[in-house]
Amino acid sequence: MATFHPFPHLPLEIRTIIWHMTVEPRQVEIRLKDAPWGFFKTLHATSTTPIPSVMQACHESRNLGLYQRGFAIGAEPRYLWVNYDIDLISIGKTWFRRLGDCRRIIRRLKFQRENCQGFFYSASENWEAFTNLQEMYILCEDGVLNWHDGLEFWRWPCPVENVRFIDFESGEEGEIVDGDELDRRWDEILAQSDEDEA
Repeated sequence: MATFHPFPHLPLEIRTIIWHMTVEPRQVEIRLKDAPWGFFKTLHATSTTPIPSVMQACHESRNLGLYQRGFAIGAEPRYLWVNYDIDLISIGKTWFRRLGDCRRIIRRLKFQRENCQGFFYSASENWEAFTNLQEMYILCEDGVLNWHDGLEFWRWPCPVENVRFIDFESGEEGEIVDGDELDRRWDEILAQSDEDEA
């Protein structure tokens, strides 16, 4: 990319608008490194997601508050640059409670689970802490259709219309299914079952 040498001479307001235009939604992969001295004791959070380039450009872009220091948890806390307004926080199989107070700030969450009784009890106890959650993506280890009852009967920490399901077998880039589509597929299966019995 060519350097735009007159950039520092633009008015601050114009530069600020340009810096804001560089911010894009990301999927931020968060993993917790276990401390060697205890079971489920967190040493610190790590991420394979690159630091946003705008945070490395200059002091001016860093000082605009486009990203916040987040996930400074554990015995030896480090921070990760996150924009909680637009970034999708992907925690894999990490237990919700291990995120600590960060749960209150997360707005968009992605995790990988199997729909089982253990998950239901663990989730229902910990979802109360996700007070700002607006969207949830679940990478379904046991297939999307196994989550139909959960969609209907669970108390979700975000609006149920913002809960999305991804089939684990089709991978991270698989089809994303919302509640309406899940209901439609479930109804098709029931209708097919009724036809087979008749």
